[in-house]
Amino acid sequence: MSVPPRDVIVIEACVLSLASNVKQPYYLAKAKDWLQNFGTLTLSAIHPSEDTCSDDNLNKQTSNTPVYFNQVAYLNFAQPIDYWQWLQLTKKFEQQQDRLLYQKPAVTLDIDIIAVKCLHQIDNIDNKLDEKGNRFVLFAQSANQWLGIRRRFPLACYDQVGIVDLSKNIDLSFIRSF
Repeated sequence: MSVPPRDVIVIEACVLSLASNVKQPYYLAKAKDWLQNFGTLTLSAIHPSEDTCSDDNLNKQTSNTPVYFNQVAYLNFAQPIDYWQWLQLTKKFEQQQDRLLYQKPAVTLDIDIIAVKCLHQIDNIDNKLDEKGNRFVLFAQSANQWLGIRRRFPLACYDQVGIVDLSKNIDLSFIRSF
C-alpha cells in the first residue's frame, strides 16, 4: 500500500511546544542547542506543568507521574524548510534523546509543532491534512500565512503560559486569540 504524496508546505518559522519529565533541565537544554542550528531561537521561560495548570481537566499529572517541565519556542529558520521534513527531523531528534529507554509516562523530550509560518500562501488549505489526518487551522489569510496544527487547539494551559511569555517579544496575538 503506497502513501499518497504530500503537498510541499515550505515554512520559514514555527512555534513549538517542548516538554520533558525526565532529567528536564538536561533534555530541554539539548533541545535548545539543537534548535539553534536551524535559525534564530526565542524561548519562553520553563514552567513546571503543576505550577501552570490549575484545571484538573487540563492537568493530566498524577501522583505517580514525574512533573513535566514545559517551554514554548519560536524558531525563525535561517533557510526555509519543508514542513514534512521538519516534522521528521523533530521526531528523529526526540528518538535520539533516549526516548526508547523510558516508557510513558516518562518522557525525556517531546517536541510538538503548534503553528508554522508558510513562505507562500497555500492554495486550498482547507483540504490539506497534517500527519495525523487533521486539517490545519488557518490563522490569517496573507502572503505569509500562519497555520496551526488543529489537534493542538485549544492550547493546553502550559502552552498558553509559554505563548504569553513569548508574546512579550514576538507578536503571537494570532495564536493567543484563537
